[in-house]
Amino acid sequence: MDIETDYLIGQVKNMPDYQCLEKNNMVFHTASEADKVYIVSVTGMGTVKAAMATTYALEAFHPTLVVNQGTAGAQLRTLSTGDVVLAKESVNINALSMPKKKLGEGSNPFSWEGFHTEYYKADDALLKLYSDGEYTSGRMVKGSVATGDIFSREDDRIVWLEEKFGTACEDMETAAVYEVCEAFRTPCVGLRIISNNELLDEEFNEETAELLQRYVWKITHDVL
Repeated sequence: MDIETDYLIGQVKNMPDYQCLEKNNMVFHTASEADKVYIVSVTGMGTVKAAMATTYALEAFHPTLVVNQGTAGAQLRTLSTGDVVLAKESVNINALSMPKKKLGEGSNPFSWEGFHTEYYKADDALLKLYSDGEYTSGRMVKGSVATGDIFSREDDRIVWLEEKFGTACEDMETAAVYEVCEAFRTPCVGLRIISNNELLDEEFNEETAELLQRYVWKITHDVL
């Protein structure tokens, strides 16, 4: 979403050599400062768009590392709006198989199983780097991220996903980005800020998106 990239785009726009590049409906904002080049990718929502944008960026720009960041919905009651999950790994929760049922026998999503489920991992050094910073808008925890092209709002389903996959929050991009970066052997780390928790009846808070971007930029620009 635009709110997940607006702050970062604003930072690179103020740098020398700023360019906005568009390729097949994908948008990349690039700029340089000192010995660093920054590329902000506006991937769009969903696993396919995230994979497309990441693949193109890796082929076109050959970045040293990738930081995937954005909002997520909590799957644990212990997480609240403003908390950040450092994605030590991510799994595609779209990959599900179901037992055979005949016409008229209905559907039971709670009987479905993970199908070729694979957990893609963050780079350990980057995970430590982004966990060592001072984040003051909530808690920061390491956890697994569930990725799927769904927007879960059923409490029972959210609990089932957490129990089935061992995940802390849910988004639509992280696993796709991790898988592509693994294929390209490019170090990657993901951070997700909790924008809401359905289990606690929290409404989506769009202000969380900028809070995370500010933290990511501080580490990427000032520490890295």
